[in-house]
Amino acid sequence: MENKSIRVTGEAESKVNRRGTLIFHLALTVSYMAGIYWLSSIPGTVDPEEAAIYGIIAWTPPAVQNLLHVPLFGSLAWLWYRTLSCWFESRMVLLSWSFLLAAGYGAIDEYHQLQVPGRYASLTDMALNILGAVLVLWLLTWRENQLR
Repeated sequence: MENKSIRVTGEAESKVNRRGTLIFHLALTVSYMAGIYWLSSIPGTVDPEEAAIYGIIAWTPPAVQNLLHVPLFGSLAWLWYRTLSCWFESRMVLLSWSFLLAAGYGAIDEYHQLQVPGRYASLTDMALNILGAVLVLWLLTWRENQLR
């Protein structure tokens, strides 16, 4: 019996692998953004009968909550960088789009918090979102330059 399977080679195989990588990274990035949305949907005042995770977040001091914006949106910028690297080869284009998408989502997240009871938008939070994105993208650039 003859094997009728088709083996994909060369450029076609590269495109298949690249597409799979893109889908994986895009799904991971969008899932992470959904997690941020969920976190920012938690009301500012928590009923004692609510889930324990809400209580833990409500008991976290506001200064710590604010500082957590840096790694949260820095990670989002890194995820966008990984996702977009499947599309763009130019480092400047990658860095620009990664920053714009992470910072833009930070602005959307701050607007979203205006709709959540007991929550509010803050320019400080927005600045920390931007700081996180800039810091991580700068570290990525620095690391890539060290590896060359």
